[in-house]
Amino acid sequence: MMLKIKKFNLKRRLPTCYLLSSKVILSLAIILSVYFIVMDIKLFNAAKNRGPYSLLKLNKNSSMLSGKTHKYSMFWPLPVKKIMMAEATHFVRSPIAEFIEYALGFSYLFPFISANFISITHCILSLVTIKFLMHDSLFWRQIGVVIFQFRNFLDSFDGVIFRAHANKTSYTSHYGSLGYYVDAASDVFGGVCLVASIALYLLKNRPPSKNLTRCFRLADDLLESGTNVEKSALTRSSSSDDLFKHSSLNSNLRNKASGKEGIHATKITILTSVAFLGIRIAVSAFFWDRNVHIYQDLLDSPAVSEIHQKLQVKILSSTFTLILMIMWRIMCALSLQDMILTAIFLDKTWEFVVKSQVIGWTVLIFLIILTELHTAEIRSILLQVV
Repeated sequence: MMLKIKKFNLKRRLPTCYLLSSKVILSLAIILSVYFIVMDIKLFNAAKNRGPYSLLKLNKNSSMLSGKTHKYSMFWPLPVKKIMMAEATHFVRSPIAEFIEYALGFSYLFPFISANFISITHCILSLVTIKFLMHDSLFWRQIGVVIFQFRNFLDSFDGVIFRAHANKTSYTSHYGSLGYYVDAASDVFGGVCLVASIALYLLKNRPPSKNLTRCFRLADDLLESGTNVEKSALTRSSSSDDLFKHSSLNSNLRNKASGKEGIHATKITILTSVAFLGIRIAVSAFFWDRNVHIYQDLLDSPAVSEIHQKLQVKILSSTFTLILMIMWRIMCALSLQDMILTAIFLDKTWEFVVKSQVIGWTVLIFLIILTELHTAEIRSILLQVV
């Protein structure tokens, strides 16, 4: 009786509804990516023609004082912080937060809700998501991703509420204030909760080791070019355990998966990989905040002379400066968190943790060094005219 040979695959057959939902998610991801690219191009052109930020801020304050209706724009005024902000925050979360505040009058309806209260709320949500993100079921992990994204929205919303209560219009970080430290602490806590949930999930559901991955690649190769005996064994096998029982495959497959790593990745490998991911988020957050502060002081501060102002505008509108700032949009901690959450939603957590390490660290370190050299050069140029 002829045996129908099927391609060997470690993964279970996925239900049709899951495949359809995956296609919908992929389509939405493509649409969102195109939207971000288009908006980044518009941002690049707007920043090229921005002019002195101090004058733009003065014009906006005058409009607010004259009683004109607040009109939100993603490209005006355009401070350094907004140019370096994560795409999802700039083009999705912030517009929604501004709409809730200025179109619906949130702070007028709920004046007792402060920015610090919202920061504490998203700290609680960060803690709650650990339970969801470490769950064995992909569905509950996806619910955890949705909750954490809502937490990220609240992280944008607390800044909008702070500016509304303080009657401030400038989109800058208020370094040294209580709100700044509360917001920073809540962001750190959120990152710790996300990394901890990834570690707990991977320790509960340990991913296959490199040796086992090679083993199943070999099984696929045997289906293409192996002997009839090997093909028959692979066809009859319904699980990986049955695969190793066949005597003709012992020498080819079992030895491939019986190395020091075993069938699953070791706990040390998992903890080390996740720890490096957490450190990368922390390093990215630290240098992003530091560089936003430096660029604000250099390029958004009031000019002491007309020459100083012209130099500020010229440096900011240069292609090299804007490319560096847009790179920080991609490499900042919030963007990295969005990438991680996308990987969790698509059930690719371990793949992202492992495969993003080398390129992620390489680009981040290169960007940090380049930015340090760039800010030092800007400082030396501006000091000559001050």
